[in-house]
Amino acid sequence: MIRLVRYGLLLMVAHLSMSISLLANGVVKPVQYFIDNVNGNDNYLGKSSKQAWKTLAKVNAQVFQPGDQVLFKRGGKWKGQLVPKGSGTKTQAIVFSAYGKGALPQIAAEGKFRDVVLLHNLSNISVKYLDLSNHDPEVKEQKTGPTGVRILAEDIGTISNIQLSNLYIHDINGDNKKGSKEGHGIFWDCQGPKPSRIENLLIEHCRLERVDRNGIRGNGTFGFRDNWFPNKNLIIRNCKLEDIGGDGIVIKAFDGALVEHNQLFHVRTRAKDNAVGIWPHSSDNTVIQYNEVAYTKNQDWSNDGQSFDIDGNCNHTIIQNNYSHDNEGGFMLVISDAINAKSRMTTNSIIRNNLSINDGNKRKRLFNFALVTDSTLVSGNVFLNSTKDSVKMELVDIEHGVPKHVVFENNIIQYQHGATAVLSKSPTQYAAVTWKGNSFKGNIVGKEKLLNVNDRSSVKPIDLKKYPFSLLEGLKLKIY
Repeated sequence: MIRLVRYGLLLMVAHLSMSISLLANGVVKPVQYFIDNVNGNDNYLGKSSKQAWKTLAKVNAQVFQPGDQVLFKRGGKWKGQLVPKGSGTKTQAIVFSAYGKGALPQIAAEGKFRDVVLLHNLSNISVKYLDLSNHDPEVKEQKTGPTGVRILAEDIGTISNIQLSNLYIHDINGDNKKGSKEGHGIFWDCQGPKPSRIENLLIEHCRLERVDRNGIRGNGTFGFRDNWFPNKNLIIRNCKLEDIGGDGIVIKAFDGALVEHNQLFHVRTRAKDNAVGIWPHSSDNTVIQYNEVAYTKNQDWSNDGQSFDIDGNCNHTIIQNNYSHDNEGGFMLVISDAINAKSRMTTNSIIRNNLSINDGNKRKRLFNFALVTDSTLVSGNVFLNSTKDSVKMELVDIEHGVPKHVVFENNIIQYQHGATAVLSKSPTQYAAVTWKGNSFKGNIVGKEKLLNVNDRSSVKPIDLKKYPFSLLEGLKLKIY
């Protein structure tokens, strides 16, 4: 008996010594915190579902430690804003998520806060399985820039390793005009005066609906070439965006972004200014692939409404293996901003192996090159239009300057039924474009105006199975 007591005392001393050692070395055992809006109580410890906290205020007052998990009860509803404190480590992120069964936990800002979730100068954070909204029923459009999730790096240098996943972000009634008042679903924001940025941002398996103005995008404070401190390593994948007032996904001020396996339906549904499905701006080394973009609007003959755009101040952009259809403004815009110390010419763009069906019928153009860009390769794409109604559209519109070194290579361009592709630009404009091994089929008017042409007279039918679009299973098209 005495031996057992001594053994127990030794274990207690060893445990206490280990705890003191861990504290001395800054290692704290992670804690699970539970939040229940019905049965919780802020006077509880919050460390079990039966001793859950109740309010967002309690959560916002706590400074969390690496490895902590903050779990909201499924089916629960909170009004207000989540502004967590504390950063994790690379091996122990702080996680905000859900527990229990049922619907995602809801946090509704209701226009009383600019952001539903604000991650301010935090690193190694994961936010997932939450339902976030910011709809003010008292106004048609909030003029405060309302946002679902804002990631803010402010006067700090670099924050890193932020993951947003399985979020449902919806009903944000921001201003649909470009500017500081516009709303966002997910927004990264970098402010000074000290150059600040975000590294390793992952956004995946999120659903965004009824957001005005932008789905997913950020700002470009340090994306100008004379003050170049870009964000690094962005992944946006397996997200679905639907009924977005303006732009869908905008890769802003990133060096190294991958946007893949997303679906965007009904973008630019309410904005009257320029907006596109997916596009980079002030970004280098961007890859956009395996996305489906459809039904982007262009109700008012404005400049945009395309599925894709390679915009100003970009270098080394690849847009490949995407499925684009029924986008009213067209398939692709390639453009530079004003070229100066702040903004370089858009260069080294590759657009390859995409499938475009019935794009551009409202704006009546498929491609648009604007201002002066350099080195664009358009290769291995299929452009099909089989609209039954009578539609004539410019195949390659060139305006506000002549691009340099554009090559269309091994593309299939087929217009049939009521659709006609028109080639009506000037010899000076067409001198910038080289055509190699393309197949023109069906209703093509003005092909004799093209310069630098070396095309095939006939090709075999294209087997759509070689295109890696799981969404195309069962789609029966005859392309020659």
